[in-house]
Amino acid sequence: MTETASIIQRQRQRKFHRRSRTGCSTCKAKHIRCDEKKPLCTYCLRHGGECGYPDGEDVGFNATEAGRRCGSRVGSREPHESTDPCLHLMDATPKDPFIGTSWDMPHKSRSLFQLFTNTRVLYTTRVERNANSFIVHKALSHPGFLHAALLMTALHWAWSTGDVEHFRVPYLYHKLQAIRFVTDQLRNPDAAIHDGTIAAVSSLALVENALGSVDAVTSHLRGLAKIKELQGEERRPKKMGLLQRMILMATRRVSSRPVWDILDISRTDYVHQSMIISLLRVALRPIYSLKLLGNSYDLEEPLSELLARKAPHHRPSDSNVPAHLKSVDCSRSGFIACYFYLYVIMREGTVDPFILNWFIEQLLADVCRTELPMQKGQYSQSLWFWTVMFGACATMAARTGDDLERSQMKVIRDVYLDKICLASQMLRIKNWEAAKSILRLFAWEDDFDGEMELKAIWEEAVWEDDGTRFKGYSAENVDHHNAIDCW
Repeated sequence: MTETASIIQRQRQRKFHRRSRTGCSTCKAKHIRCDEKKPLCTYCLRHGGECGYPDGEDVGFNATEAGRRCGSRVGSREPHESTDPCLHLMDATPKDPFIGTSWDMPHKSRSLFQLFTNTRVLYTTRVERNANSFIVHKALSHPGFLHAALLMTALHWAWSTGDVEHFRVPYLYHKLQAIRFVTDQLRNPDAAIHDGTIAAVSSLALVENALGSVDAVTSHLRGLAKIKELQGEERRPKKMGLLQRMILMATRRVSSRPVWDILDISRTDYVHQSMIISLLRVALRPIYSLKLLGNSYDLEEPLSELLARKAPHHRPSDSNVPAHLKSVDCSRSGFIACYFYLYVIMREGTVDPFILNWFIEQLLADVCRTELPMQKGQYSQSLWFWTVMFGACATMAARTGDDLERSQMKVIRDVYLDKICLASQMLRIKNWEAAKSILRLFAWEDDFDGEMELKAIWEEAVWEDDGTRFKGYSAENVDHHNAIDCW
């Protein structure tokens, strides 16, 4: 009997484990072990907790005990009075950016919003986002931008972690919320043509194409075409911008190349640029003909109705439930390819920088990722030159609205100009005719109507301000190993 009681007593004893003094505030309040991952620990990522860490000087302070001393529970926003001198202690709970605004952010979406504000995903690498990034300010300025930001963040987080299960619930929730928002906006023509509405529709199409849901993509592209029909003539110019003309020219040239030549393009030794694969996709297996979209201004029938008639055949694999990501490269190429359709439908020479930023972000990540192989001869130098010229065109397509947007987009543009200077030095390009001969190796038309605009970009990149001397390329000008400082 005594032996049995001793066994029961031992079973009742709690096992000792070392307490974490640097865990997040949520795990401390719930008395659970925190794995202390940044920017979100595993528990908060799974359960939507507001994951916050104290400053280094307060690491040894128990957050729960601090809440009791101050007369309220940790994380409470209820007003309270306290005479206890604890004001010098820093609250580990992140400040709620939605207090004082009209947005009702569900609790389980707030961890996703924190990821958006704190972290960017370049290819599969997570890097810190500039706290003063204009897209964060923009996301809080209109619900359409906010829906777009959360959808994009969910997709990019899946690229980074490969964990589709954690991505599935927030993706489906915000997809539904974005569709409801757009449907409501379309009831009012003035609200429908707002850049925030266009951003929400665009993000839906981009994420669906990244997941391979072609039926959903066609629906969103038709919706965007319908919105463009509601806009005035000034937002539907007859002549498209340089970025759109570059896209159309590239797809025409790629589709006309021999099969063995195309296979050689896609077989770059060690690394790929998703933009090149995306051009092959839209040229050889398009959802809609880009030539048709490019000629939409001259069509008698509204583009939205024409797209409805020419919708691709239903593919049985399409689903509203995201499937397992076959590869990040495949998903990213679908993501970037969708941008080509979106911009050709938009037609405008300049577009809102919010959606454009996510596009340039991924293009520049690929440029930085392939730069060292290019310098070592492991990646085509002529192909790299073409992609940096294309990226520079994309940076010029931003319709900036304030000094913050202008300054941050200028930084990105300067990075691209520096890359053009590097490629010109590597390829020994001394004049514009030599530059055209390099562009022709991948995609160029001698009668291209954007030649003078491209020439101006190249000359700005390689000539000094006085126009008499070549710029000396220096690796110290810009960090060429990553794009952390670009935003």
